[in-house]
Amino acid sequence: MAAPDSSRDSRISILAWTTLWLTVAVVIGGALVRATDSGAGCGESWPICGGQIIPEIGTHHTAIEISHRLMTALLGIVLVTLFQLIRRKYDKTHRLRRAVFAAGVILIVESLLGASLVVFGWVEYDASIARLIVVPIHLANTFLLVGAMTLVAFFADGGRGFRVDLSKTLDRVIAACLGIVLVIGATGALNALADTLIKSDALRPAATDEVQVTEAVLRQIRTIHPFVAIIGGLAVYMLIRFLVGDAGKRVRSLALGVQGIIWAQFIIGLLNIALNVPLEIQLLHLFVADVLWIMVVLVSLHLLSERDAAVPRGATVAESL
Repeated sequence: MAAPDSSRDSRISILAWTTLWLTVAVVIGGALVRATDSGAGCGESWPICGGQIIPEIGTHHTAIEISHRLMTALLGIVLVTLFQLIRRKYDKTHRLRRAVFAAGVILIVESLLGASLVVFGWVEYDASIARLIVVPIHLANTFLLVGAMTLVAFFADGGRGFRVDLSKTLDRVIAACLGIVLVIGATGALNALADTLIKSDALRPAATDEVQVTEAVLRQIRTIHPFVAIIGGLAVYMLIRFLVGDAGKRVRSLALGVQGIIWAQFIIGLLNIALNVPLEIQLLHLFVADVLWIMVVLVSLHLLSERDAAVPRGATVAESL
């Protein structure tokens, strides 16, 4: 396996991994806001809450929404701190500096998407088509954010640079794995929205034409998502197994982790359905999905960097691609 970059700084590495897991915590907090119908806990005002900089915490909805906003602000502060440390150590052309800058841009987009949900009232019991469109976009950007933070942590931990070339089979298969996980996540986000609206009785037979369209789509998603998750999960399982071949020990360990998490997700998903989507299982399901995404991204990064470093590791399938 490729030797790590000798320029690794342990302080930056620790802070980078901390930032990644803080990002996951913010994502879980966002799911808690949605699942507890707390999206309007501050009304339709952002970034202030209820027209106040320091609001009164009158309900648990406000407390949950404020807590999520504070966690997001903390993530921004930590990311800026990480960028400053990286900027002092590396020049502007260094891959780590570019990666953390990209992560910052995606975080800004993520915050604006979250703000749009609040400002336009696409929260709580809203069953508009607009919310139906924004939710999967928000999820895709969330995965991009977590992926970018994973890239930062990978480089900060001494990971070498690489080039993506979709004319090569390895790169195309990796792109397919990442794309499949994204599709599973997007349908999962809509499925979670459907669970929330159906349990809250926001989708009613006598509702407007727009809500009836939303209801039809979301009820189809509830049927489709389990099949997408199972078929897609098995596809990723087999593709990862195909890619790693007899790669280095660390990559094989990560690949085994991916395969184990896929089976765990199947079990958690079945429990979620059987127990009528309790809050705790919903949050666990999302957390494990985030961990799966991180692991798939890490396997991909290691494979690409090893390939480009041209380190002999035997006649693996991945090397010949």
